[in-house]
Amino acid sequence: MPIQTLHQPTPLFYAHALSRRLQKNIYFKMDCHQPSGSFKIRGVGKRCQEAAAEGYRHFVIASGGNAGLAVAYAGWKMKIKTTVVVPRSTALFMQQKIKDLEAQVVVHGSIWNESNDYAQQLTKAADCIYIPPFDHPTIWEGHATVIDECAQEIAAPDALIVAVGGGGYFCGVAQGIERNKWSKTSIITAETHGTASMHKAIKAQKLISLDKIDSIATSLAAKKVAAKALDYALKHQVSSYTVSDRQSLMACRSFLDDTGILVEPACGAALASVYNNMEILNAHQTILVMVCGGSSLSIEAFNQYMRQE
Repeated sequence: MPIQTLHQPTPLFYAHALSRRLQKNIYFKMDCHQPSGSFKIRGVGKRCQEAAAEGYRHFVIASGGNAGLAVAYAGWKMKIKTTVVVPRSTALFMQQKIKDLEAQVVVHGSIWNESNDYAQQLTKAADCIYIPPFDHPTIWEGHATVIDECAQEIAAPDALIVAVGGGGYFCGVAQGIERNKWSKTSIITAETHGTASMHKAIKAQKLISLDKIDSIATSLAAKKVAAKALDYALKHQVSSYTVSDRQSLMACRSFLDDTGILVEPACGAALASVYNNMEILNAHQTILVMVCGGSSLSIEAFNQYMRQE
């Protein structure tokens, strides 16, 4: 009997009003409807199941956001002890979401890198394993299921928009496009100006490490994308763009008005392309936007960001 996945198939919506306004066909793949609120459960859930099958009984991850919440969900679902190390900047409501899934929250460090170093120190016990947030082949394979689902409902679109942080979702999307033979689909990556490690790497055709992260889109806050992500980007001749934090927020607001769903600014970076009818879309008629979701934003924080902008 096949092992039941931890992720759920998510809806594919046709954006009627937006499509009419742009005179294009716009689809939203709603991975915001995953049990943990984001796409992360596809890949990290698969990695957690793999680790459990290998005999590990304690998951450890460093993440103040969606990857940590996804591992906590996996641990809760499989009744496996989970520790999530978060930096001090992690919002209390997000820490509580992780605790509500019966995971232990350890606050350590001011930035993710410090939390990550500490998390790896906690995995010395024989039955304990570190779960990476994005850079692992099993994680990419799990994320690729999102394209398998899309291919059951629509023909290959002209373009696909995906937000990039560390590149895990992007790697999965690229794998899914290859195995579903969407060879004519152009991949377009989205980032905010202050998180543009993929955009800069594509322009330089080599990995670029950012000096700092300067954006409210904290889920995109990887100073350098996974090496495999750049490999796929160059192989598929990926196009990229960046938007301001305000453009991302305004896209989140428009999406909330249209769907009643609040997503993170990281997801807003992808949505901004269609809500602003960006020039990068001019050559494409049918466009699929990966709505990666996100659980790290409350309505109070959203309103505060809007006031600041």
